[in-house]
Amino acid sequence: MSKSKLGIGTIDINKKFSSEKEAFNYAKRLKEYIRYLCKKKINWQCETMIVVSNIKGSCGFIYNEHNGKVGRPKKVREFSNFELNYYNKYLITNWHIHILIVSKPSYAFRNEIKNYIDKNWNIKSNDFDYGKITNKKKVYKKTININVAEYFIEQSVKVLFCSHSDNALIPKGYKLKDLYKAYLKMKTATKYNMEYIKNNNLAAKEKIDNDYRKIKDFYLDITKEDNIKAINDFMNSVKQDRISNYYDNKEENNNKVQNMRVNNNRLILDNSIF
Repeated sequence: MSKSKLGIGTIDINKKFSSEKEAFNYAKRLKEYIRYLCKKKINWQCETMIVVSNIKGSCGFIYNEHNGKVGRPKKVREFSNFELNYYNKYLITNWHIHILIVSKPSYAFRNEIKNYIDKNWNIKSNDFDYGKITNKKKVYKKTININVAEYFIEQSVKVLFCSHSDNALIPKGYKLKDLYKAYLKMKTATKYNMEYIKNNNLAAKEKIDNDYRKIKDFYLDITKEDNIKAINDFMNSVKQDRISNYYDNKEENNNKVQNMRVNNNRLILDNSIF
């Protein structure tokens, strides 16, 4: 049996929810199932981020508001003038859920979650626009790198985390929740960039940026081999296409030359005195 591997993947659910409350209830039940799964399966570990959203694509810019009040900072979403003018009322879409999983084992863990959702979530074929995807199953899973986390965070209205990994696998300070907090802190620093400039404190902003990149690089390293393989597969595919196109064009050119010869011979025969 092959050794289990730490990997990163997403599970896309072809289901629309009628309200934020309904979507969040499903998300909470999923979190509880993942927690149960980690207790049931010996040596199975994961970091999971479950995002509830009704935001269209990657619209908007999120950050923590600086309002001078004590307590948990308020997460704010701003839309650009372009987004407001271009998308207009289509900035908001149906409630849906995104799932990001860092797990060991990688594929077996995601398969368990996929099977649970297929069995328990009563997903109907008309719950999703199947024309937008090539995989027509109710739930489908993809291996991916950590960059997708930024897209999910930007979309998030509510977020749940399920952390069942020891520090030997995912060190303290590098959990998905830490990534989420560091990303929001970086976006907030970007929003209030002028404050750092006025206070001559750009070093503080640079530290915030570096803290996020340090966590992100940790997760990018997990999928380094997969990323290199994906790039090599893509380059090989491009190479094969070019070779195929070369021979197709060569054959087409040969056919053109042959047709020219035939036409020239006909012209010679037509002009012959015999």
